[in-house]
Amino acid sequence: MTMNSHPRRGKLLANSLNISILQTSPAESINHLLLCWLTECTHTSDAVQTSNQSAVRTDRPTVYTPPQSILVLVHDIPTGTLTVSVCESIVAMPTIIAKSSSAIRSLFSHCKVSENRLIYITAGLMFTPAAPTPFGGSKTRPGYTEYIGTTVPSLLLYLVESSFKRYWTCRGREALDFLVCCANKARQLHFAGDADLLNELMLKGIKKAGHIAWNKPVRIPEALRHRQEAQSDAPGSEVLFTPRLSRIRYALNQ
Repeated sequence: MTMNSHPRRGKLLANSLNISILQTSPAESINHLLLCWLTECTHTSDAVQTSNQSAVRTDRPTVYTPPQSILVLVHDIPTGTLTVSVCESIVAMPTIIAKSSSAIRSLFSHCKVSENRLIYITAGLMFTPAAPTPFGGSKTRPGYTEYIGTTVPSLLLYLVESSFKRYWTCRGREALDFLVCCANKARQLHFAGDADLLNELMLKGIKKAGHIAWNKPVRIPEALRHRQEAQSDAPGSEVLFTPRLSRIRYALNQ
């Protein structure tokens, strides 16, 4: 730093130094020169620091998020599917969990097989590292390993509760939509009738839930076995009689 760094300040400083040197002794002149030089350096440093602060200072952005919808799982009986529905009124979280769990059981209750079998098949579809959070993750420790229950009701509660907690905390529907997709897929596969595939998925769900050991042979109990049936509530599977057809049928019976 030199006195010539700022021409105007350097000129004023030089004039003041000349006047001071003429009016004081040599020792006092040197002290005065050092004092003026330090003052000049301090002013210049403050100016540079203020300039740097104003250059990097930015306003903190404000993020606005839309209000979160209150969702619940619903069994749409006419279509025979599980759907995500928006609640019209405020509902407590435990009530949402209970209603959504009941909706899944209602979806599976329209089948001849045990609801527990279809819940295990749903878990077999969901418990994979490629699944969205909170079920998926790394191959060594995916999210579903956090489940430590030992019963089918606790497994269903885990599937529903984990999906909704993900939605409530991160405002993402991926887990909810994944649960709905897998539950509907389990029901569709049941009516498709591939018993080998269904048994494989069910055993996969049972093992990954920790309800049976991995390294032991398993015999499927009678209550969890497959039962072949046709889907009676599929669109187009019913014959609807119009008034015209009814009149024709009545005339033929006369």
